[in-house]
Amino acid sequence: MSTTRGLDRLTAFTDAIVAIAITLLVLPLVDAASDLDASGMTAGDFFAEHALQLIAFLISFAVIARLWLAHHRIFEHVTTYTPRTLLLTLLWAFTIVLLPLPTAMTASLAVEPGVIGFYIATMAVSSLLLTLHVLAIRGSAQEDADNPLPEHVRTNSIITTALFFVALVVGTLWPAVNYFALFLLVLSWPANVVIRKRSAARA
Repeated sequence: MSTTRGLDRLTAFTDAIVAIAITLLVLPLVDAASDLDASGMTAGDFFAEHALQLIAFLISFAVIARLWLAHHRIFEHVTTYTPRTLLLTLLWAFTIVLLPLPTAMTASLAVEPGVIGFYIATMAVSSLLLTLHVLAIRGSAQEDADNPLPEHVRTNSIITTALFFVALVVGTLWPAVNYFALFLLVLSWPANVVIRKRSAARA
């Protein structure tokens, strides 16, 4: 049986992984900026030349931050964990560690279905693992009886994951759309508002 200390260590472990992954995202840009003196480039030249890399960094940062916030909210309603939850957490951490790789590829390689698919699929699988977390925890002995997972968290997690996979299909089947398919995730915000209002009305 896990302990409170064990749960604290698990959440600290995932927090550290997220922090490292976000740091890794920006390192290629830092390396490129370190050569500015030798190349004679101005700041404007640098931002123009690395525009795609900067966009990829900002998108990946936003996605990792969103995924971490979702993970954080889930574990606010947990008092213990099972081997299954531990496995799901490790798999989720792997997707976070992996994300800097497709991020770098999007900036270095041509826009093609393989690269687009790798990039969005990594995010989609990460979101799916969070949904599996919610389904495994809600209504189980792991859940805090005094602070259970709200129903809207489960529904919103499922919707977000579904939107990630729709973005994956759209982005890979229609390369002209490519990474802009991720803007479909904006739909999760109004959906979450509607879900919260319905949950409040039922309560």
